[in-house]
Amino acid sequence: TIGNYLVRQKLGEGGMGSVYLAEHPHIGKKVALKVLHAEFASNTDVVTRFFNEAKAVNDIGHPNIVDIIDYGVLQTGPSGEGLVYFIMEFLPGLTLSQLLQREAPLSPERALGIALQVADALSASHKSNIVHRDLKPDNIILIHRGREHDFVKLLDFGIAKLTGDQPGSRRTRTGLVMGTPAYMSPEQCEGRGNVDHRSDIYSFGATLHELVAGRPPFPVTPGEHLPALVHRILRQPPADLRAV
Repeated sequence: TIGNYLVRQKLGEGGMGSVYLAEHPHIGKKVALKVLHAEFASNTDVVTRFFNEAKAVNDIGHPNIVDIIDYGVLQTGPSGEGLVYFIMEFLPGLTLSQLLQREAPLSPERALGIALQVADALSASHKSNIVHRDLKPDNIILIHRGREHDFVKLLDFGIAKLTGDQPGSRRTRTGLVMGTPAYMSPEQCEGRGNVDHRSDIYSFGATLHELVAGRPPFPVTPGEHLPALVHRILRQPPADLRAV
């Protein structure tokens, strides 16, 4: 039990924590519960800044951004260690990655319908000075909403921004910013600390490229090491879209 919800099953594992399906025992409302990994939950600065970011995301009030319903810290031991959790709306749908695995490339009309919603959400976020920094098909959920079959919901707003520059984070230990290299902007690949909204625009372009071509502009090739991929992103132009 966390808050007013009972945990039912584990849905997946992410870069910052584990995600579970939870349900209110009386009214049956289903929610997605995210529990932070200990390395993040023990960093009070990361937790405080993410709580503030969660509030800011909700203040945007955009229909294409996932709603964060509640958050808190559950004390789990006598020494004061806490379980940091976030309760979000449960989205029964497909990630854009799953759709692409099944049906890529998409028709230009369908790709445009999805991309416009992503762009609207990013625009609203950027006007509020919130940068996603980990935009990729895995963070885009498509759900049925009324008569709409490809209604977009963006996940994990601000998470990469808040954790990427923290001492002890995965970037500090490995020299890489958290994110997926195939969709990361060149400035992210270089590990710059001043990444802004333009990085999101690059990632948006890489995602749109995959929608219509079936692959990102710099796809990972079998057996390719990460430094080689980063070198291509930094030094080589992408192939002409018409060629792929």
